[in-house]
Amino acid sequence: MIRKSCFLLALLQAVVSDEWGANTPRDVWAQMGLCARIPCRYTYPSHLANEPRTGIWYNSEKMDDRHIAFHSLHHSQVSTRFHGRTRLTGDLKSGDCSLVIDNISQQDEGPHFFRVEFDNKNCYNYFPVTWLHVSEFTDKPSIFPAEMVAGKPVKIRCSFNTICNGTAPTFTWVIPTDVPRSGSSSVTQRGDTLTYTSVLTLTPKLNHHGQTLTCRVRYPSVSSAETVTLTVRYAPQNLLIASPDKVNNSWVSVREGNSAAILCSVQSFPASILTWRHLGDTLNTTSSTNKLWLEVPRVTSQLAGVYQCVAENGHGRVERNITLSVEYAPRNLSIASADKVNNSWVSVRERNSAAILCSVQSFPASILTWRHLGVTLNTTSSSNELWLEVPRVTSQLAGVYQCVAENEHGRAERTITLTVEHAPRNLSITSPDMVDNSWVSVKEGDSTMILCSVQSFPASNLTWRHLGVTLNATSSSNELWLEVPRVTPQLSGVHQCVAENGHGRAERNVTITVEHKPVISPESGCTRTSQDITCVCAARSNPPGELTWHLPVANLSRNQTHGRFQAWQVVDGQLVTGSLTLRGGEGEEEATASCTVRNRHGEVTFKVYLWVRGGGFSVWMAVSFSIGVTLAIEVAGFFVYKYIRKRETVTKERGSEMRDATGSCRARSAARQDTESRGKTPPGVGAGQDDGEGEEQCPVYANLRELSGGGAVHGGETVEYTELHFHQRGEGGTESSLGIPPSSNSDSQ
Repeated sequence: MIRKSCFLLALLQAVVSDEWGANTPRDVWAQMGLCARIPCRYTYPSHLANEPRTGIWYNSEKMDDRHIAFHSLHHSQVSTRFHGRTRLTGDLKSGDCSLVIDNISQQDEGPHFFRVEFDNKNCYNYFPVTWLHVSEFTDKPSIFPAEMVAGKPVKIRCSFNTICNGTAPTFTWVIPTDVPRSGSSSVTQRGDTLTYTSVLTLTPKLNHHGQTLTCRVRYPSVSSAETVTLTVRYAPQNLLIASPDKVNNSWVSVREGNSAAILCSVQSFPASILTWRHLGDTLNTTSSTNKLWLEVPRVTSQLAGVYQCVAENGHGRVERNITLSVEYAPRNLSIASADKVNNSWVSVRERNSAAILCSVQSFPASILTWRHLGVTLNTTSSSNELWLEVPRVTSQLAGVYQCVAENEHGRAERTITLTVEHAPRNLSITSPDMVDNSWVSVKEGDSTMILCSVQSFPASNLTWRHLGVTLNATSSSNELWLEVPRVTPQLSGVHQCVAENGHGRAERNVTITVEHKPVISPESGCTRTSQDITCVCAARSNPPGELTWHLPVANLSRNQTHGRFQAWQVVDGQLVTGSLTLRGGEGEEEATASCTVRNRHGEVTFKVYLWVRGGGFSVWMAVSFSIGVTLAIEVAGFFVYKYIRKRETVTKERGSEMRDATGSCRARSAARQDTESRGKTPPGVGAGQDDGEGEEQCPVYANLRELSGGGAVHGGETVEYTELHFHQRGEGGTESSLGIPPSSNSDSQ
């Protein structure tokens, strides 16, 4: 109520009196992080001049205790966010009510007005309000550099202006790390403007030219900086001479006939005057630049000599000399030796020494290198001659040697072949059909090629031999092919390759094996015992075949058993042998079996028909077989088993007759096998083919191996025998059969 009455009184006084008044701006601008000053002058009735008073600033358009920004009497009533940030810059008794707010933030933006209180009756609010505008911090310091000369101390000043005397800023300098420095700070005021200044004293160096210098002004929450590039004046230094041609500290080398371009450059500020001189004459010059080219369109020997580059500016002078030399690439490279030599080779006897000289013309002197098989043997620099010395020559050192000469202008090279004379060695035999180092495997009827090669110098005479017979030969060549258009079994065996030259001889053997498809062997056939029937299937092939017995209900291989059938198998070299045993028992059993032998070149089949009648173990069997796909034997004859009971005399008579017949057949068979083993077939005789004079029948007694009654003939006992009839047919047939019908129990013969 007191506040309200005081406010009403203030309004009334404003109406009836002009002694209450204030001078404040409508708008004030401040940047975030800096301080803001709101200028304020107020007046009041003179009778209150000596009365105590209280000054209050509100951050609002209304008197709101929550928005008190400053209170001169009770600081605790100030809003929390203004604690420690506001103060008056003048004296209230003198009429100065100016307000300073430190560390301005965006929340401080808005209306502000001043109120004065003398007592409960005399108080006044000064309107209109002042609007405080807050913007981003954009003010930067200013750097005032002085002229810098390398090695001389200089002072650099950095200043920052503000109209608020709140918190003072701090200065930070960012300079090259190797600059000796010292600094000082000051503040001056002109009117409402405060100027904060920092002075940096440093001694610049040549390398500081072009580097940066930064002055940073920092307030509690914001900062800004200004950066300048240092300009350091200094006398010409670091004069350099460069060229696209090779150059070092004292000379430039240019190839004769080429153009030359030599650059003289220097470091200085301000830029120097550059001059090229030769033999006391000025060739060319330039001003206000630190580079000058000397260009020679065509270099001749008369232009060789010393050239001078001079650089000058207001702070000093520097000069440098360079020698121009005329050079050329390596040429006229030659190779010589005490041994026999021509343009492309040097020939040395094995175990002798060798010395080969490589020489070249060039300026400057070349780097010479001897190389062999990509490996550097020896080298020399700054010399135009290089010897290659071999104390003891071996065949491993034979080959192409290369001499290379190089300098900065070019390269020259030449090759020479070192030939080493020696006896034949490292004889090798290779073939597309090679199995290992000593064995060649070829299919019968195919062609083959075998290469014999050797190392020797001079080239050897090569010869292929077989069974002591020369097959082919060549002279002065280290390779010889043995070509066979069609391989036959007669080619099997050891072949020898012999190499000879004037220094010695070498030889090596290779074995040729001929591969072929399976062929049924004469060992194939059937026999019986008192209990069993056993059929043997044997076939030769290279490589050895795989044997399988085929039954109506099963296939048997290796050592397997199925019902009354038992299979067995063994491999011996190129011969594979399998047996099929049908064991006796009660009842009668009839079976058809076949034996198949196959390898990667083909297959052959051997067929068997078997009958077994139990009880007295009377056994009849019939055998048929077929060999291969293109060669087959059809058995058109038949075996007739007769079961006859006779006395011992009759048995002996029949046995004698059967042995005579068997002997005759075996004799012819043996003669044919003997002829076949020699690789020749007599006219009219062939395995599995007609002889041209009709069919041949040959009785074979398969059961002579085992007779009833213990396997021997005894007086008065009955014998069992089998008569086999073979019917042979030509190659067009696909199958041959051997039939054994069961005999009767009659006494017929």
